[in-house]
Amino acid sequence: MNIRTLKRWGWTLCVLLLTVIVGCQSVGGLNLNDMLVKQLSIEKQEQSLVLELEVDVNEALLASEDEKAKKAVELLRKLKLELVHSKADALGNQWVTGNLVTSKGSIPFTLHADEKAVRIDIDGAKRPFVLELSALQDELGTMVLPSGEDRQAMMESVRKLAQNIGSYLIKGLPNPPVITVDQVNETIHGESTKLTKVHAELNGEQLGQLLPLYLENLIKDKEGFRATVVQVFEWLYEMEEDLDLGLRDSESLNAEAMANFAVETLLPELEDALEDLKKAQQEEEWKQIFDKGITLKTDLYVDESLHIRKSNLEAVIAPAAFAEEDSPIRSIKVRASSEMWNVNGEVEIPAVETPVNALKLEELDNYDAYRFVRMFDSDSVVYDLLKNDFAIDDQSFTLSSEWGIPFFVDEEGTAFVPLRETLGEFGIRPNLEVPANGPMEIRFYDRPTAKSIILRKDSDQATVNGETVKLAHPLMNDANMTYISADDLFGLLGAEYEVVEWEDYDEQMMEVTRDL
Repeated sequence: MNIRTLKRWGWTLCVLLLTVIVGCQSVGGLNLNDMLVKQLSIEKQEQSLVLELEVDVNEALLASEDEKAKKAVELLRKLKLELVHSKADALGNQWVTGNLVTSKGSIPFTLHADEKAVRIDIDGAKRPFVLELSALQDELGTMVLPSGEDRQAMMESVRKLAQNIGSYLIKGLPNPPVITVDQVNETIHGESTKLTKVHAELNGEQLGQLLPLYLENLIKDKEGFRATVVQVFEWLYEMEEDLDLGLRDSESLNAEAMANFAVETLLPELEDALEDLKKAQQEEEWKQIFDKGITLKTDLYVDESLHIRKSNLEAVIAPAAFAEEDSPIRSIKVRASSEMWNVNGEVEIPAVETPVNALKLEELDNYDAYRFVRMFDSDSVVYDLLKNDFAIDDQSFTLSSEWGIPFFVDEEGTAFVPLRETLGEFGIRPNLEVPANGPMEIRFYDRPTAKSIILRKDSDQATVNGETVKLAHPLMNDANMTYISADDLFGLLGAEYEVVEWEDYDEQMMEVTRDL
């Protein structure tokens, strides 16, 4: 199964997570079971989505934190993901345009996927990011990624399997204590539409009561459980050629035999899990987790074909534990709203274009944080976040006077560090050259400072971008290792250091930082 197939069903699962609290029993003439299963039959559609996260923190605790922590909290207080327009077709091709909204500003993006590639364009990025699925194929080895008609057939096969499994899993859902059904008219993508509105509410305590009941319903339906397991194994056998699972290596293996074994093994496990849940309900920890301060509310708007066309969800997580004096968080709120249109209609998604300057995602393995940050324009929101707020391109490490290849401080109080190992901490690989006349040279290039540096063994003469520079101390050897004074090296590289005494261990630690 390819990455876009997984993504597509990920979207479906998200929809089901938003609808799971409505249960499955009929209410007001609407068959909720049929409604939920119906969502798994959607092949293609267009939609919009807004997802918001709001965190209320303990201001008293925040006041005692350092500026870096305060800045991080401010960034996370409010986040919003807007999918302005999303399209998916029957083949799993996708096109999404949206914005990530932060306290620093909005970050527009576009995601485009087909059978050959996934392309992501981020506002401020100098190059688009592309994942070629042929590269993923190499990673997967023998697993085959189908294309064309074979891919469409697999998508349909997966869809049918999901409907069969979903029917069993959804059938056991108990209804929440608050659920109502009304007939309404709502505007969907600019058009007034007659819909059935399903409103449901649930708190954490009620959720804790429904979980064991749901598991008990699943266990009671032994025939449904067995039929579902059989369908799963039959599907795996059908997909054997594409997935290369090795199921046909033994003639004794067949769907019925595997299903019988699974039922005999899993049902007792589920029964034990149910008993554990019932015991856990009596524990204080259970009551803390499933607290009344956790509330879920959802409104689903369903058309005559039982397709969900609009949804609103609000989840508030504010258990009693969050009110404790030492709790850093007071509450977490999540809100989501979406509209769906052109359900199973004509959806056209063009092929992904991969420009010459595209950055292949596999190339990022060779990119350090500094180079990645510089992939974005300096006046963009992403650059500001990565560099100034998260400071992902800054470097820091610690050297010891005792372990590894240690640094040392001479009698005059000058600190010397092992050259090669210290450069390695900065991500720099030096080259050694032996000129015909003169001492051995250690050459390296420091990308962040754009400096080409040549150091010479046993010499205080260095060359920086072609200019001669005199060091405060010559390079020196100790135990066949080349050392350089910390002041000289870190001065060239724009880094800072501090030597700290660890008296309990009779050891010194050198803490090195570089703000890029």
